[in-house]
Amino acid sequence: MINRNDILNKSRVFSLDEMHAYLEECTGHVINAAQTLKVLRDALPKECYFQSAILCWLKENYPAAFVWKVQTGPYARQGVPDICAIIDGRFYGFEVKRPYVGRLSRIQQATMDAIEKAGGRAGVVTWPEDAERMIKG
Repeated sequence: MINRNDILNKSRVFSLDEMHAYLEECTGHVINAAQTLKVLRDALPKECYFQSAILCWLKENYPAAFVWKVQTGPYARQGVPDICAIIDGRFYGFEVKRPYVGRLSRIQQATMDAIEKAGGRAGVVTWPEDAERMIKG
């Protein structure tokens, strides 16, 4: 039996190969890579779960920072990272992706490259620890 909370907790530390082996052990069946990704897509929380965790962590750990969640829509610029922050005078763009199954689009990569070229920091994150490494790195 597959436990969604176990998958979420293990996704912090397991590589995709380790997660694949864990899922095979849970199901008692040999599963292929596509089946593994389907199970993960179904079992893991939606991206907004990870965005909320990162937003809360940023606000708690950097109370003086200016932090916002980028809104999407017909008038929004495409590719802008999900969460933006100005911390100690430096711009950060956090593109949030679900573990294992989140994929960066070309426009997102191009936008992050432009942010870096302009002197900001931008990167893909899943967990608050990823955002912390980006800020401190």
